[in-house]
Amino acid sequence: MLLWFLLLLFLGGGVHSSQPDTWSVYPPDISGKFTVPVDNFEYDSVDSFDLRYLGFDGFAEERKGRSIVLLYLGNEGQIESFYNASGFLFELASELSASVLFIEHRYYGESLPFGEDGSFTNEGLRYLSIEQTLADYSLFIAEGVPNLLGCEDCDVVIFGGSYGGMLAAWHRWKYPHLTVGALASGAPIDFYPETGIQNDFYDAFLHTYEISQEGCGATLDTLLRTKYSEDDLSHLNICSSESATVEAFLFYVRGAVSSLAMIDYPYELNFIAPLPANPVEVGCGLLIGGGDVVEPPIVQLRNLVDLYVNYTGDLACWDLDAELVSEGGGGGRMVGSSDLLGMTSWNYQACTELILEPITSDGFGFYPPDDGKESQKVIDRCKAMFGVTTRPEWMPLSFGTSEDYSKYLTNTILAENEKDPWHVGTQDVVANEKNELYRLFAEGGAHHQDLRFSDELDSEGVKAMRAKERDIIKNWLNL
Repeated sequence: MLLWFLLLLFLGGGVHSSQPDTWSVYPPDISGKFTVPVDNFEYDSVDSFDLRYLGFDGFAEERKGRSIVLLYLGNEGQIESFYNASGFLFELASELSASVLFIEHRYYGESLPFGEDGSFTNEGLRYLSIEQTLADYSLFIAEGVPNLLGCEDCDVVIFGGSYGGMLAAWHRWKYPHLTVGALASGAPIDFYPETGIQNDFYDAFLHTYEISQEGCGATLDTLLRTKYSEDDLSHLNICSSESATVEAFLFYVRGAVSSLAMIDYPYELNFIAPLPANPVEVGCGLLIGGGDVVEPPIVQLRNLVDLYVNYTGDLACWDLDAELVSEGGGGGRMVGSSDLLGMTSWNYQACTELILEPITSDGFGFYPPDDGKESQKVIDRCKAMFGVTTRPEWMPLSFGTSEDYSKYLTNTILAENEKDPWHVGTQDVVANEKNELYRLFAEGGAHHQDLRFSDELDSEGVKAMRAKERDIIKNWLNL
């Protein structure tokens, strides 16, 4: 089995291909800060702070009489990372003679209302919400974009991947008058508690393993359903034994292996984690690659998880305390830790509005808690960590459900990729031709792969979906 694994690592599961570095190909020629209120909904407030933005205007010199703007709505991280992961915007901008802009999300990167010292306290975090963020982006579209580009009537198309895609769809939902349309890729906008969506998510990530190698998904399912004992955990290198329970271990594992499925790109990439090309194929080689030695089930899982969380070999141990549902509840190191400030922000959002969205706090896996005991654990941890009470019922009330979207959401593309288990988060949204609401599905695609640069290793499904996206957006712009 070791020889098989080393061979796969060498080959990367197929032909190597490196995605271009967007920063090198299209270095930003627009950058700056845009001032927004700390509280968009307090009318006597004078407190403000700055959101960072980046952009590229190298194609705009060819435009004739109109300003088309492709605006990426930043999600949970520094704006540079989304700039480098969204090559499709630049390809499309070159066709449309459009400007490209990226705006950073409040409480991430350098867009901190109270600086590093004050933004991540329980008091400082209270201005972090989806509603505040959408209002920030509305101000930027209405005031910042025209001032930056000198256009009185800019045609703005908004984009986002993952949580950023959710923001793009929700911005169309709340502020449709400000944009021409939205492309939301890998955006689980209909992913709510008490719907059984966790079972669909589980089946979806197993599907990615099964299509990579026959029998791999079934093998992984068996390993995940095996009854492990506390003694089995001795095979693992866990940072703290105090909270090393089988339950915490399995939640950590599900997060890691589902995330590996999510980012099963056909090329070598360092996105979320550094990985070889076709990492699920590499992982399946670990599970059913053959060999004379049959390892214990927990060791097989350990090897698969290590491919994702420790491919470089730099991780000293697994930190199960980083999981919000673990007994450690996120660990004291998360809040105020200088190298994990963005994780503090994301934990807070998962604790307030996004309870079923990716909730792990260490970057090593995204997995939704099950209804019932696990969800209650999250609620309890959130109260202890941030002093907040999670309101799972608020999101469907404020932002709608699949039926609402199908009826009322306009000029929006919900782009989903087969290998991304988060695609189940729009599976019940029925396209509406009258409203120009589209749900596109790319066989063979990974998490918002359509937003990346075109690549010769893209599946035919991804290529076809990008072509459809181009046609729809051009139609919105009457081109």
